[in-house]
Amino acid sequence: MKRISCLLTAAICSLALCGCVTSSKFIYPSSANHLAQIAEAPVYDKKVVVVPFNDLRGDKDELSTILLYMIPLWPYGYCEYQRPEASSGFLTVGYFDFTPDEDLAKAAALSLRRSNLFQDAFFTFGGEKDRADFVFHGDIHSTTYKAEVYSYGLSIAGPYLWLVGLPAGTSTNQLKVKFYMTRKNSRDIIWQYSFEGENYVTQGMYYRVGEDVKMYVPLLEKALNAAIIDLYKQTQVNPDLLK
Repeated sequence: MKRISCLLTAAICSLALCGCVTSSKFIYPSSANHLAQIAEAPVYDKKVVVVPFNDLRGDKDELSTILLYMIPLWPYGYCEYQRPEASSGFLTVGYFDFTPDEDLAKAAALSLRRSNLFQDAFFTFGGEKDRADFVFHGDIHSTTYKAEVYSYGLSIAGPYLWLVGLPAGTSTNQLKVKFYMTRKNSRDIIWQYSFEGENYVTQGMYYRVGEDVKMYVPLLEKALNAAIIDLYKQTQVNPDLLK
């Protein structure tokens, strides 16, 4: 079965959005200015290694419900991808270049370096753990993508309303992660922080095309900024935390 964007394009003879041929890539950060910085110089003379995160997401891929938009008098169709990188179509893009276990971990290493909380922070697949004092881990619980496509009850004729500027639908990105840190040679968790959030955009033929999965980056920036600030506060309350 063809994905959402291709289905809509066929439905209105290529008058719809251009998602069949476009793609989007996870690029972190959206801006270095969006990352938390604790100090101008490293606060602690310690090194942190970030390893690939644990992927604990589900594998639900609900697409057939998008066909509801074709039913006369039914206002919209919808879909849900728990693993959006495994799907080949969204509302206005066709593919999402995303490797969550690696991309999110590398983002964490970058944010930790930017924060100046530690002397250094770097990503490794596991072979360089001995170079660090602490290990930063992550559990990925959700990167769910949801979309609604509006037909306004007009079935396949509904998308013609997009031509006059009415919204074509919405894209929602959800992020649920848990960060935690251990000492290099221990499995005991010395700090942890959980984050859950989502955001959405309303899209049309003339606005926010290509932004279907753009919200994962700012959500992760928010998650890591909050986690780093929390970690710093915990070290202030408990000076022995990083000994």
